[in-house]
Amino acid sequence: MTDDAVEPIEAIPIETTPNPLGQVLAWCAVAFVVIAAGWWVWNRWIDPPVGGTIAQYTSKKGGVVFEDPTTAEMGVTMPSKFETATATNQWGTVYTVSDSLGGYEFSATKTPQPADTLANYVTALNTLAGQVVSDQGAELVSQTKPLPLPDTGFKEVVYRKGDTWWRTQFRLLKDRLYTITAKTPGEDPAPYNTLVGSFKMLGPR
Repeated sequence: MTDDAVEPIEAIPIETTPNPLGQVLAWCAVAFVVIAAGWWVWNRWIDPPVGGTIAQYTSKKGGVVFEDPTTAEMGVTMPSKFETATATNQWGTVYTVSDSLGGYEFSATKTPQPADTLANYVTALNTLAGQVVSDQGAELVSQTKPLPLPDTGFKEVVYRKGDTWWRTQFRLLKDRLYTITAKTPGEDPAPYNTLVGSFKMLGPR
C-alpha cells in the first residue's frame, strides 16, 4: 500500500463548555490580587495608618518640612502635614505650626517676648513649665533646670495624664520664645525626639 492510498483522518470536533464555577473562581482570584495590591499601595504610600506614619517619621523616612525665616522664624518637620495659625500679642505675631493624627499632636510656636525676659530666664521658664502642666490638668513627670545656652534660655518638661504624655521644650531668645510640644498616646519619646531634632531657630539672634 502506498502513501497515496492512505486516507487522511478527519479531525473530530470536540465541543468544550466553560465551567461556570471555574470562571467565577478565576475572576475572584483576579479581584483579590487587584484589591490586595490597591490596599498595599494605599496604606503604604497614599494614606498610611497612624502607626505607620509615626514609624516612618521617627525613622526619618517620612515627614513634611515647614520653614519660614521671616514671619515664623523657624523650621520644623511634622509627621504627615502641617497647619499654620497666627495671633498677636503686644510684642508682635504669635505663629504656630501644628500637626495632629490619631492620638498624636505636634506643635511649634513662636511667641514674641519683651527684651528683658531673657535676663530673667530662670523665673520665666519655670513659670512657663508650671503653666503648661496646669493647663492640661496633668502631673509633672520630670523637668530640666533652666540652662543658659548661647543667647538662649533652655528648658524641657515631661508631664502626663493617664496614658497621654506631653513633652515640651522651651527656647527663650532675647525677643521671642519657641515652644515645641509633642503629645503622644503612650510613653515612647521617639516622636518628640524627632520633632525637636528637626527644629531650627531662624531669624536674627
